[in-house]
Amino acid sequence: MISPPTQNQLGEFPPLSSGRSIEIEDQEYAQVRSARVRIILVLVGFACVVAVLVGRLAQIAVLKTPPQKMQMASNVVKYRADITDRHGELLATTLETYSLYVNPKKVWDPVASTEAITSVLPDLDAADVEEKLTSGKSFYWLKRNLSPSERQKVFALGLPELAFEIEPKRVYPRGKLAAHVLGFTDIDLNGTAGVEKAFDARLSDPKIGPLALSLDMKVQFAVEDELQNGMEKYKAEAAVGIVLNIKTGELLAMASFPTFDPNQSGAASPYSRLNRASMQLYELGSTFKPITMALAEENKVLKPDEKLPVQKPLVIQKKLINDDHHSPVPLGIFDILAKSSNRGSALLALRAGADAQQDLLRRLGLFNRVPIELKETAAPLLPPEWQDLTTATVSYGHGISVTPLALATAIGSLLNDGMYVTPTVKKREVGQAIPRKRVLDAQVSQTIQDMMRYVVTNGTGRNAAVPGYELMGKTGTAEKLVNGQYDKKRLVTSFEAAFPHSDPHYLVFVVFDEPKPAADTYGFATAGWNSARVAGKIVERIAPMLGVRKYVANSGRSYQMGGSQ
Repeated sequence: MISPPTQNQLGEFPPLSSGRSIEIEDQEYAQVRSARVRIILVLVGFACVVAVLVGRLAQIAVLKTPPQKMQMASNVVKYRADITDRHGELLATTLETYSLYVNPKKVWDPVASTEAITSVLPDLDAADVEEKLTSGKSFYWLKRNLSPSERQKVFALGLPELAFEIEPKRVYPRGKLAAHVLGFTDIDLNGTAGVEKAFDARLSDPKIGPLALSLDMKVQFAVEDELQNGMEKYKAEAAVGIVLNIKTGELLAMASFPTFDPNQSGAASPYSRLNRASMQLYELGSTFKPITMALAEENKVLKPDEKLPVQKPLVIQKKLINDDHHSPVPLGIFDILAKSSNRGSALLALRAGADAQQDLLRRLGLFNRVPIELKETAAPLLPPEWQDLTTATVSYGHGISVTPLALATAIGSLLNDGMYVTPTVKKREVGQAIPRKRVLDAQVSQTIQDMMRYVVTNGTGRNAAVPGYELMGKTGTAEKLVNGQYDKKRLVTSFEAAFPHSDPHYLVFVVFDEPKPAADTYGFATAGWNSARVAGKIVERIAPMLGVRKYVANSGRSYQMGGSQ
């Protein structure tokens, strides 16, 4: 039996438990409280970690997607090496520009955003922009390579869904100058035409340094300037101008009209982008005749001082061969070329024969594409059969279609001591081997030089004469073939000029497609009245640039070669 507690002497009851019991209870309470704190801290820490992870994932999902896409877009873009002319003048370079993209997931009001964007970029299609803004995707290009003013206008809109990426852009600081030679790139800087395409791999590695072309921009400008003036004066449909160093094969200028601006190649028509110098096939008429003269000289078809009866009608396979410059008397070989006699050329070619004619044309490269670096070259259009009539018509540049560049290279071979030099748009370095081969005897070449000089002094090339430079040359007027018939009113005129006569270095070739009579041509639209004149003006402008000194009477033939050799 448990007794109730009793009072002590002081009337106090004894404590219900000992001091040790109280201490144990305090410790247990502290441990519980500490455990609770640790649990709370762990939970708070875990919550923080989760919050950080969620925030990071959200950041990656929202912010990282466009850069990933941008990086993908940047991977296909190439920085490119510069292109210069032979003197280091800049022709093509790469600049950094801003390209505009949108994250459709950030768009609040697609209609309002579309209106705002197209208000500052009116060239964009509103329906296309709205379709992109409502696509639900995370990345779309809106416009590449914005101008600084366009970027500023877009920036001022303050739309959170819009952003910019820095991208390289190919720029042609001289605009239309040498456009067909330079070509252009696509939006991702892949070469798609001209030098840009021909040397795409080389230009894609900017570490190699600039690519130096054979072109001389001063010469190129003079050629384009005179061609444009000629086109306007003679109301021609198209034109071609070539300046060739026949010793090295370097093209110092090559122009084709109509032309285009490679900075805006997408806006140019295929008609303007066509490089007529290397792609357009023409029947070039009497500018072929120096080849026939070389054929006659090489095969010795004439006796000394022999003259041919060009005054008489000539019928071959029931086809009457006409002469625009009728001669009442027989002509020797020099006058056949100077007076541009079709009958004389035909008689010479027939004496040499079809096999010999084809052999020479083949040696001069006229049966193949021009072996130049450019991809834009056309193969010649050759006769399906080579009969006597073919031999006759080809002798004066009908019945065979070639490019102006092909004929310029061939004529250059006739005048370069009979050496064919492979043409190039790339500058040849000092000491570099020049690919060449003999296609004609040097003595025959000298005779052709004298004949072509005689054309300018005594024949159809008088209007090309430039005092002091002793030009050689030959006119060519051909009727265009339209629906299987030659049209006398639609002509292709051309003139090949070479200088200086004592040591030929340079050849200028000019072609006009469908020129019209001008006020000072007395109703004529033939080569002697248009192409020859323009070629002479070009020579007059470029000869000093090329370091060719004028011939001074009674001082001998003294020429100083320099400039763009």
